[in-house]
Amino acid sequence: MIAVKRLIGVEIPVEKFKREAEQFISLDHKNIVKVASYCHDQSRGHRLVQFKGEPLPHLFNGAEQLLCYEYMHNGSLRDYLVGQESREIDWEMHYKLIKGTCAGLHYLHKGRADCPIVHLNLSPSNVLLDKNYVPCITGFDFSKLIGEKNTKSLVLKLNGPIAYLPPDFFHSKGTDLKYLAMVDIYSLGLMILEIATQQEIKGNHGVLIKSIEENWREESQIRWLYTSLEADELQQVKMCIDIGLHCVQSKPEKRPTARDIMLWLDKGVNPVPAPRAGGGVSRPTVSVPSAGPGGVPRPPVPTNITHADDRIQGFPIPEPSSVNEYLLMK
Repeated sequence: MIAVKRLIGVEIPVEKFKREAEQFISLDHKNIVKVASYCHDQSRGHRLVQFKGEPLPHLFNGAEQLLCYEYMHNGSLRDYLVGQESREIDWEMHYKLIKGTCAGLHYLHKGRADCPIVHLNLSPSNVLLDKNYVPCITGFDFSKLIGEKNTKSLVLKLNGPIAYLPPDFFHSKGTDLKYLAMVDIYSLGLMILEIATQQEIKGNHGVLIKSIEENWREESQIRWLYTSLEADELQQVKMCIDIGLHCVQSKPEKRPTARDIMLWLDKGVNPVPAPRAGGGVSRPTVSVPSAGPGGVPRPPVPTNITHADDRIQGFPIPEPSSVNEYLLMK
């Protein structure tokens, strides 16, 4: 079982597409969705036969460009952070999701053959879970295929100043990879805070970050959410919250690298000193859902269509097909 991403409305030069696709295939990490193969056929245009159950008789000119991925059986991380499933995940599972996502981003940023990959749209919708609930990052292909500068323009156009992106990203200039890596770190920090505190991140982040700074450093708050944890596990939760707050600091140069984060997690130590993060425009906090019993969550309806991908991969093309088509094939 594989998932096929069909690029529509965006034509990548053939040599660039092949070069980047070969690099994607070379990526090999348990926390990265594996790219199995690709196709670039310049001999014909392609027709979008159906999208979301609706027939679309539009013919698109340009090469047929496909990327084939391993199929992720248990949907996206977003499915487990919002709704009923979120109350069925114990701390052990939360920590597994945090550490696996951090490891995947570290692998992308470290790069292969001195060619690091920045994501620029990291979110729970772009973290998929395999059949064993191992988190795997996807969606990193887009910034590489169309370039970081074009990715930024498109993210700003379609998303606006929301989602998991830092406020500084919307005012930055250039495509310095060191800075763009700090954009990913901010997004990762929001995800860590969301997983650890079970609060949903929405829109601008300032008030929620401040609320976590002021309320979640006390062990009593953590015990209120995780009622049955041992002392070492409570310390683990606190460590993850402190790491998340380090990642969302308003000044990019103060954010840790993915390597720093993995060292903290591997050693089980808190980053010191704990920062006062700040950043973002005020937004009311989201109420904390009650903790539920432990155990492996019941999977939602499997899907490899991620909401963030749907928003991001939509160059101006004939309506209503403003996103990539995903085909599930045996």
